[in-house]
Order: sequence, then structure tokens, then C-alpha cells
Amino acid sequence: MVKLRIEKGALVIEGNGTESIFEWNNRTFFTIACGYQIDKANNRYIFTERSKIIDVLQETLNYFGDSKISYESDPQAKQIIDQIENQQKEYEEVIRSKLKHQFLDKPEYHPTHFIRRLKRYQEKGLEHMLAIKHGANFSVPGSGKTSVIYATFDVLRKNDIIDKLLVIGPRSCFLPWEEEATACFGRPINSIRLIGSKVTRQSIYLQADQYDLLLCTYQTASNDLNDLIDLCNRRKLFVVVDESHNIKKITGGVWSEAILNIAPHATRRAVLSGTPLPNDYTDMWTQITFLWPGQQVLGDRLSYRFKCEDKDSQSGIRKAIRPFFYRVQKSELGLPPVKFKRVKCELNPYQASIYRALSVKFLKEIEVQPYEKQVLRLWRKAKMVRLIQAATNPTLLALHSDEFDLPPISGEGVSIIDLIDRYPQYEVPSKIKMSIHLVKELLKAGEKVIIWTSFVHNIKMLQQLLQDIRPFTVYGAIPKDESEDIEFNREQQIRHFKESSRPVVLIANPAACAESISLHKVCRNAIYLDRTFNCGQFMQSLDRIHRVGLSQKDLVTYYVLIAKNTIDETIDRRLNDKQVSMLKLLEDELPVGTFEADTYLMEQSEGEEAIDFEETLKDLKKYAKLTANI
Repeated sequence: MVKLRIEKGALVIEGNGTESIFEWNNRTFFTIACGYQIDKANNRYIFTERSKIIDVLQETLNYFGDSKISYESDPQAKQIIDQIENQQKEYEEVIRSKLKHQFLDKPEYHPTHFIRRLKRYQEKGLEHMLAIKHGANFSVPGSGKTSVIYATFDVLRKNDIIDKLLVIGPRSCFLPWEEEATACFGRPINSIRLIGSKVTRQSIYLQADQYDLLLCTYQTASNDLNDLIDLCNRRKLFVVVDESHNIKKITGGVWSEAILNIAPHATRRAVLSGTPLPNDYTDMWTQITFLWPGQQVLGDRLSYRFKCEDKDSQSGIRKAIRPFFYRVQKSELGLPPVKFKRVKCELNPYQASIYRALSVKFLKEIEVQPYEKQVLRLWRKAKMVRLIQAATNPTLLALHSDEFDLPPISGEGVSIIDLIDRYPQYEVPSKIKMSIHLVKELLKAGEKVIIWTSFVHNIKMLQQLLQDIRPFTVYGAIPKDESEDIEFNREQQIRHFKESSRPVVLIANPAACAESISLHKVCRNAIYLDRTFNCGQFMQSLDRIHRVGLSQKDLVTYYVLIAKNTIDETIDRRLNDKQVSMLKLLEDELPVGTFEADTYLMEQSEGEEAIDFEETLKDLKKYAKLTANI
């Protein structure tokens, strides 16, 4: 009989001298398959990676069973074995129960300290989370997933199942979790952010018992893996992965691996995302495996990847996933209708000259465009971004675009370069003037307003032109929170915008102010100075002010500024088409291939980009004929 024990945090397998554990077949499994080290002098194997001990111990137990190797364990190893067996029983019970949602009929499952009244579809989300124990909520953005988790937390803590909530997500989610706690419980929750230096974070882990909510980024989870595992082993943690599409990588993802290593140590687990499958079915493996580690719900990584490539197997994947997630579709939210006001703007004379010159050069260069696929994609993007810049603010052409990694424009001819360089001396772009006019009208009417633009220089220019109003701004270069700059940061700007008692304006770009931010309680108006062809990013920005919590009487208005006879009209048409398709997709029970919510550009498919380019080219030719006849 071999012995299993934990020694100084390491997993040890010891032989008893009568049964060799070093026969070639055993040695192959322990060293190659599991990663044990051999200590032949002491007749034992040692596994030292603390974060993977549960997984390796489970594989070891399976091997002992298959090979009919008897064993005994010390109390520490027995505790982990019991944990593995309990998780297996829990999984079998959940599958057998067929998830009959009758929890809210029982007083013990009513949230006690929760004051927010859940909507019916949120109650169903709560029932699902209680029934499935470890589940996913893939409801559309703005549907109240955070409220459902807080209600679940309240019930589980009341029943002494968990005692703390650990949320792992992007840093932008920290403030919403803190704010929503007050709305859900009627008071701020006792929370702490796992930020700062390693020494500071170590101090927080030591004092973690005094907090109800701990907020952690994916990066910190990766860096502090053993600290978080120790915390999970010390307390009964409900671990929630927010914006879980960020851990979609099935292989090679540092964040994904960290989350999977934490999973077996958590008492309860949940994942939240409005876009769970931004690319394809492979994005689901890590999310589901986090919920049920060791249960092989979707099989091992390799076999699952092969299954995802087979279209005939995809219905089987959906069937396997279905019990573990709950989803509210957009049409179920009961949101008030929105109003789109498209404001057509004539280009001012100098701006029109610049736009025409770029268009002519663009059309001439089509005949000599690159042939290499990747170079061609970058070339097409660059050309379309140039046209967006010219239609919005030609000054952008003379600057390096950090947002799209484009250098200042050059080689367009001396006269046009000189005109671009001197442009700010001649006129203010028509859409900039119109946005200022709309802002002043809305502020006069007592309304708050947000201006969206893809370019930081536009934010700075509007900030200067509206300096008497003192607008708030959010973009990439502004520190994220107080840990980076205590006096000036994005959270502070958003908080001041929301809490201001007077009509105010926020100027932002979608990259820094899209995910996890809710403005609908204070703002009903958005002005789009410019847009790209990226529909995912556009729809995320729309959701900032159109979310659950609005009444049918609340009027949400989007002012879309469109420069006549420019790429703006192409973008408007294409976004309309894409939005129809994406809304239809979001009504699917499990939408696949929506958009990348964790990157700035939210990369579109090559085919989609090609259509955007061809539509742009077609419109350029049409506009060239129009201007030639004027």
C-alpha cells in the first residue's frame, strides 16, 4: 500500500518497500503525465506546484483506481480527497436534479439584507444560480447581472455556505461593483481592492477576514495565484469572474490558467459575460471548466478543439453547455425605445478641399494596392481611418494617431500638406461646431450629455473649446483610479459626472469608457462626433445610457453627426446593417462570434473588413462624380 501525504505544501507519494512504485509504467505516468519529481533515495515521488495539487491528486487517484493500487492518506491529503469527492457528488446531484427552479418559494432562499427589487428575469437568474451551484450568467449587457450575483451572495451567506465574495475582472468593473452594492443593500459593502505593490497586497491578504467583497484584476490573480488559493482555503469564497470573455483562451492564456488553478479551491463559482463567445465555440472551454473543475464537462482541451472544428458536433456542445448558463435576451429587458437623430453637416470649404484631395489620391492608389494579405488589411484600414479623420477634423491628419498607430500624413503634395498643417488657423470643422452647439442646447435644457469620439486629439480640442463648461474627460492616457493618481483619474471623472447636481458634459472614447460603466441613471443623451466601422464597440457605447433601470417614460437620444458626401454616410449605412444582424444574433440563446470586448478595436473578420472597404470605395467613386459636376 502506498501513502499519500502533504509535506510542506508538496504532494508526496511514498512506497512501503514491498511494492515498487518505480516500475516503468508507474514512473511514466507519475513523471511524464503528472509532472512528479523522483526521490528514489527515499522511495517517493514529489509534486511541488501548489496551485495544481488538486488536479494532479485527482489524476493520481484515477490512476490508482485503474491500476488497482491501494493507498492510505494523511489528514491533509484526506481533506483534499474529500473536497474532490464532494465536488464530484455535487456535480452528479445537480445533473440528476434537472434544475427544478423552486428556490424562491422557500424562505431560506430569500435574500435577507437585499433591498433592491429584482425583475422577474433577474429572479430566474437567481434561481438558476442557486440550483446549478456553479453557473454562468450570459445575459446581454445592462440586464443586471451584478444584482443577481449580490442576491445570490446574500442567500448563500445567510445559509452559511459562503462568507466572502471575490470578483476577478477588468479594473473598470471595480467602481460599478462598489456602486451596485449600495443600491442592492442600501449601504456600501465592506470592500477592498487588491491593488498596489506586492507588499501592500500581502497586507490585504492578511487582513482579508474583515472584508465582505474583494476586487481583483486578472493580472493580479495571475501574479498572486498562491495567495488567492490560500485565501480560498482559509475562507468560504464565492469567486466570480466578471467579463469572463477575457479568459476565453483555451491554450496559452496566462489569465486563463490562473483562473483555472483558483477554481478547485473556491466554495462557489460564477462567470458573467454579455458576450461569452466572441469568436467561436473554443472560447467556452475555460469558462465552463472554471465552473466545474475536474468534471470534464466539455472534455479535455485537445479533443474539445477538434470537436469545435466539426460543425456537426456543435449542437452537442450547446446541449452540454445548456444546463450551466442562464441568459436574458435584449428583447426581455423591457427598455424604452431610443431615438436616433442623424445630424447632417456640410464640410467647411478648406475641410472639403482636403477631403477631396485625399479621395482622389485614394482612388488612384487602388490600382497599386499591396498584394500580401496582412499588408493589404493594414493598408485598407489606414486609408479608411484617414477618411474618417478628414471628415471629422483634418488636424488629425497632421498628428500621429495612437489609437490606430498611424503616423502623420505625408507625401500628399506640398499644397495639401501645407493646408493640413495650417488648418486650425483657417476654420473649425463643421462637426466640431455642431457638437458644441448641441452640447450647449442640451445643457441649457438641464440635461447631461456624453460625447463619443475615437480620437484623443478631438477630446482635447473639445475640452479647450468648452473650457467655460469644464467638461469631464476619459481616455487612455488618464490614470485609471486612485492607485495611479489620487487627484485625477478616470473613476474620479466618471464619479464627478454622475454626482454633479448641474448639467455637465463627459467627453470620452469607447476604448476607455465602454465596458462595465453605467451612466443611464444620470444621462440620457449621447453625441457621436465620429464612428468607425466597428459595430461591437458602437453597440457597447450605446448601452452605457440604455440599460435596466430606465422607465418607459425615459427618453434616450443619440445624436449621430454625419458629414455629407463622406465616409460617414458609408459607416452609417454599414453600422445599421451590422446592428440589425448583431441584435438578431444577441437574441440567440448562445450567440457565437459577436465581438471582441477586451480589445480596443474589437477586431472584425477579414470578410467584414473587405465589405467595408468595397462599400467605401463605391461611395468614393459616387461622391467623386458628384463633386466633379458641381
